[in-house]
Amino acid sequence: MTKIPRTELLNAALACLSGLSIAFLFPSFNFEFLAWFSLIPLLYAINKSKSFKESLLYGFIAGIVSYAVILYWIVYTVHVFGNLPYYIAVFALLLLSSYLSVYIALFAGFTKIILNNYKRLGIILIPSCWVFFEFLKSRLLTGFPWENLGFSQYLNLPFIQISNITGVFGLSFIIVLINYSIFRFIFLKNKISKRQALIELFFVLFVFVSAVSYGYYNIYSVNKSLKEKTPLRVALIQGNIGMFRKWKITKKRTTRIYLNLTKKSLKYKPFIAIWPETALPYIISIHPHYWNKVMHFAEKNGIDLIFGAIGLRFFNGSYHYYNRDYMFDTSGKYYYYDKHHLVPFGEYIPLRNQLPFLAHILKSSGIGNFTPGSKFRILKSGKLKIGSMICYEAYFDSLVRHFPKDGANLLISITDDAWYGKTSAPYQDMSMTVFSAVENDRFVARAGNSGISGVISPVGKILEETNIFKRTFIIGYVKLINKKTFFTLYGNIFTYAVSIIFLLSLIYLLFYRFFQEKTDKTK
Repeated sequence: MTKIPRTELLNAALACLSGLSIAFLFPSFNFEFLAWFSLIPLLYAINKSKSFKESLLYGFIAGIVSYAVILYWIVYTVHVFGNLPYYIAVFALLLLSSYLSVYIALFAGFTKIILNNYKRLGIILIPSCWVFFEFLKSRLLTGFPWENLGFSQYLNLPFIQISNITGVFGLSFIIVLINYSIFRFIFLKNKISKRQALIELFFVLFVFVSAVSYGYYNIYSVNKSLKEKTPLRVALIQGNIGMFRKWKITKKRTTRIYLNLTKKSLKYKPFIAIWPETALPYIISIHPHYWNKVMHFAEKNGIDLIFGAIGLRFFNGSYHYYNRDYMFDTSGKYYYYDKHHLVPFGEYIPLRNQLPFLAHILKSSGIGNFTPGSKFRILKSGKLKIGSMICYEAYFDSLVRHFPKDGANLLISITDDAWYGKTSAPYQDMSMTVFSAVENDRFVARAGNSGISGVISPVGKILEETNIFKRTFIIGYVKLINKKTFFTLYGNIFTYAVSIIFLLSLIYLLFYRFFQEKTDKTK
């Protein structure tokens, strides 16, 4: 039996410690202050590792520990609603955690290369390396941006304001920058000159102080501009119909639950009422009785009504189903938006046609067969121009920014988090939605079937919120904003810039080694 060296065991333990501390940053723990130190144990392990491969291992360990804790609720969802045995549910969690851990492993491996070859530029390249792989994780294979590092700071309002310029990846950059600077000061201070140490210290302080100072300025500026705007009441309706019951109870009863809750909210004279994702879990367009009933309610009570339902279109010789968001206005007109970014293995089975055996295995697990929408439609009624984020879409910043860029003055988020049960997932979901508000300087009104429903201000403050798994409604106040932020207009320019810097550093290193080897051979 091969004995594992004590040093490697210590490094693996340190990687586990980083993984746990990363997991503790997010709801329901919310120890967001740990973000400034959470990567230091992993950086120490990387520095002490003997090779690129060994660093990969430590990064993978940190990743799988953090994601297994963050995403533990997948076991509940897959077992209860996927109707699959516990061992398969646990396997699904480990499989997804392993995949996501690859990106942290790659960060660790390339950080080892940077530490060995870039003594001075590491202060820039290591945060850039993290951002590159985090961005890749958020885009590759449909993307999974769930609880990226920057999302952990959703309660730190002054700090997160800079995301309306850099996006959430800019926050990740600063967090890793500070982790690395502390690590370098403690463990590598003898390897750099005092001049270099001072330069790095001033650089880090400048970045952090600038970000926080901008944050306080932005909060003041936004709040000042909002004083001149008229608040609008919005009713957020939380039907709390369980996932098993939702698809089984009658259309009549489902519709009545939402209409009755909305009717109760009318005494507060809301301007608009918002129901959750698939609040009406049927194809309302082919049921004229219910279509007319809901439309008549909106017209009679003088209230715009937004609700989730299933959409249907026939083209190319087949029927296509959509996760759709309807808006019925007071004049009898309607608008709709079809969800663009569908949840893999939730709303569709990837590679269904190429891998028919996979579809056969999963056919009883409740996975939908939806088609993604093709247009970014704005829901309009009078002065209201609404961009609708359906569930998972709220975390994809490049998708969300399309709405305010195209003229939306209010964002809404409709979701059904009943899938997650009484776990931390609904709170994680809400925490990430905060950044849709901040990045685009918009109020976000959020309606969830089982909660959390609430209102988020343009600076990311959660103004109102409901408890989960409670049938209720909440009245919130929003204001319409037409200003476009830098991020709304230009997107992830910062992320692309630092990613290019990281990639150029690798290209330079490859060419340098190539020419060095060529020179050595000629001697």
